[in-house]
Amino acid sequence: MFFDFDSVEYFSLNKSKEEEIVKNNRKGIKDSILNNILYSEFPDKLDNNVFYKTIGASGFSKFKLSQEDVEYLRSDILLEKFSLKIFEAVKGCAPEYRDILVFKKNNEISGLAKICLSCGEFYFISSKKGIQTENFGTKQDYESLAKLFNTYKQVRN
Repeated sequence: MFFDFDSVEYFSLNKSKEEEIVKNNRKGIKDSILNNILYSEFPDKLDNNVFYKTIGASGFSKFKLSQEDVEYLRSDILLEKFSLKIFEAVKGCAPEYRDILVFKKNNEISGLAKICLSCGEFYFISSKKGIQTENFGTKQDYESLAKLFNTYKQVRN
């Protein structure tokens, strides 16, 4: 497994906040923390309080995944496995990390996954050392994650 966890929190960028960020960026008004969250490999370590305060603030919806969904992620999605991903088409866009998973073990943060469902890019930070993530993210993995995320987003609406 990429992460050692017993619970997962899912953060989703609200559509209105995304529109506000895009509109402000066009005007040259940039929120560097939000832009780093959405467009870059940030944070670079698990204990970045600014990151967690920002995704915990308005603009993101927070959901605690059910134990059934946690088990599904553990057993089917977030583990090292053989993949033919290297043969899949390479996307030409820059990632926008609108979906973030925070993994916890005994109520302590043990990992972070930022995922762009549009282009198939991801950014992982884990307390586990030496994980091999290059095979993560087959088309089926992303379809499964999109379906899972949408079930929680529908609750919000």
